[in-house]
Amino acid sequence: MVLLALAGSYLVLYFEFRDGLMGLEGQSIAIQVQDLRASIVSGSSPPRLELPRSLQEFYAQPDTLNGYQLLAADGTVLESGGFSAPDLPLPVAQGVGQVVMQLETNALSGNSVMAAALDLEDRHGRSWLRVVRNLKDTESLVAQLMLGALDELYPPIALLLIAVVSVVVVTVLSSLRSLRSVSHQASMLSLNRLGERLHAKNLPRELVPLVQAVNASLDRLEADYRVQREFTANAAHQFRTPLATLRARLESRFSAQILGDVTFEIEQLARLVEQLLCLARLDSQEEFQFAAFDAYAVALDVARELAPSALESEHYVTAATPDASVPAHGNATLTRLVYRNLIENAIQYTPAGTSITLSSDSTGVIIADDGPGIAVHAAASLFERFRRGPNASGPGAGLGLAIAKCIMERQGGRLSLDAGAARGARFVVEFLQPR
Repeated sequence: MVLLALAGSYLVLYFEFRDGLMGLEGQSIAIQVQDLRASIVSGSSPPRLELPRSLQEFYAQPDTLNGYQLLAADGTVLESGGFSAPDLPLPVAQGVGQVVMQLETNALSGNSVMAAALDLEDRHGRSWLRVVRNLKDTESLVAQLMLGALDELYPPIALLLIAVVSVVVVTVLSSLRSLRSVSHQASMLSLNRLGERLHAKNLPRELVPLVQAVNASLDRLEADYRVQREFTANAAHQFRTPLATLRARLESRFSAQILGDVTFEIEQLARLVEQLLCLARLDSQEEFQFAAFDAYAVALDVARELAPSALESEHYVTAATPDASVPAHGNATLTRLVYRNLIENAIQYTPAGTSITLSSDSTGVIIADDGPGIAVHAAASLFERFRRGPNASGPGAGLGLAIAKCIMERQGGRLSLDAGAARGARFVVEFLQPR
């Protein structure tokens, strides 16, 4: 746009300068017409000219660009001298004694020709006296002057371009800086941070409506999510008491042999309700008490509790580093749920005779087994809610790993599956370090 503006300014100056020189040329030949008029011999028929010596020498110069013509009323050339002008049409008469200006282009040379014609009338009739000027030198002069001016303008034009480009770069970078800040804000949004909104400070005015529309959408999403979360929590809470009452009444009236699998099903349903309540608490903005604790010691304690259940199904739980310590900052009670879920899954989904090993590294606790492992296509959705593996069997609703992952995220930690494990499944539980 800057270059176009400069080119447009140059063209405007060119045509203004050209019009100015053309005006001077027009005044010059208009004066020549009046000088020639004084050289007309009065009373002669047809009219003729007697040029003074100065005019004769002027029109007799070699390669002259000036010429004159004395024309009859029908356009017949009666007398001429100097520059041999092309055949120009007679102008439209505007009154005796009036000078009429003409600007024509020579079809052969392409040069412009300017003429000033004077309408004459005496007792012998009407005639025309015309002075012509070849504008080749004039147009050449305009071009040379403009090129010279352009040479002089190179330094300021270069400085102007540098200044304009610098201003544009600074403006764009300034706009992008605020845009990157908003993009970073948007990338940090999550279910746990739905209350945050994008700011429109220092943004270009064109982007403010977009940010406002996104914030309005976030308002609606937060409201819908709160309704859904409250419904899940209320429904799970309302289910828990009737299930406990139902189990107590059944056990008081019937023996364990009669009840059979009914008790087991009620226990699974009660476990699902507890899981839903746990998810509702984790999804809420409820603040959990965080403190420093030994994450590996908590893992060993959970493993001791589950050891009888593991032995009953012919699984073996061992500690590869029994004396290790993993300092962590979080909630030890919630962390117990993570370990319990991982160890119970290893017991449930691996064949008899499988070993389950607890170990540690500098950042967290590792729970691994030497079972068949987890397929790559199943690992991608392993931590999604209500999602179970293709070969999963037995009780479960597919909430355990989702709860474990959510617990670690609420503590600022991370739960991940090591895809590079040589054998079996290897889960890594990482924690924030104590402050």
